Amino acid sequence: MEEQINERLYQVYEQICMVEMRPLRDFVLAVKSGAYGEFSTDEVVEFLRWIESNMLQNIQMKAMEGQRFADMADQAAEETSRLFEELIAELEKP
Repeated sequence: MEEQINERLYQVYEQICMVEMRPLRDFVLAVKSGAYGEFSTDEVVEFLRWIESNMLQNIQMKAMEGQRFADMADQAAEETSRLFEELIAELEKP
């Protein structure tokens, strides 16, 4: 069963990160500022964890494509997790 995601957050994410090609940090700052309406911190953290999970799954799938990618998978996964920890810390700052 697929996890339910916040559709409004996804629309904001899609606009900022996919259409405008801006970094994920811009998404977090825009949502935190209330520029796209009110979202609870818990909603945004849950959404970020969903994105992180998808990215980590993609890294593992890519690792199966060959040794070159497999060699980079652990580092890419660590960097991805670190990025999301930083983004969530930014979101939780007052």
